[in-house]
Amino acid sequence: MKWNRFTIKTKTDAEDMIICTLAEIGVEGAEIQDHQPLTEEDKAQMFVDIMPEGPEDDGVAYLNFYLEEDADKDVILRDVRNALEELRTFMDIGEGTIEESQTEDKDWINNWKEFFHQFYVDDILIVPSWEEIKEEDKDKMILHIDPGTAFGTGMHETTQLVIRQVKKIC
Repeated sequence: MKWNRFTIKTKTDAEDMIICTLAEIGVEGAEIQDHQPLTEEDKAQMFVDIMPEGPEDDGVAYLNFYLEEDADKDVILRDVRNALEELRTFMDIGEGTIEESQTEDKDWINNWKEFFHQFYVDDILIVPSWEEIKEEDKDKMILHIDPGTAFGTGMHETTQLVIRQVKKIC
């Protein structure tokens, strides 16, 4: 299925107000792309040990929303443009431009698999279920997994400790 993707270029200070306005119009769900750094509270709620440093905040945000191919996009876009003009009367929304493109529906549940490949924890080869074992690795200790949310990336310390314990037991 194809989707119409609309991207509003705005300021980070205006992104929450624009998203609320989109919801009032009937556009539910928006994707925010900006360079705002995570707060300490945000970082505390994440299950990662080392946070990568992102680019410096430039004050620009891109808000993406999607409409089904058969949606009445002309009416919705008119309403969005009118709402942006109304917001301009009392706040700085930056450019407020809207770009349109099309995108295919994707298999978001499985797309991550193209980036998850076999790796070692000590001398144990971790192999995801969709990959073949290389000939030179067939004599290694191999742990076949179907990762997903139960395994994550396998790089977390607790996961690696469990893998090491498996070696002691097996």
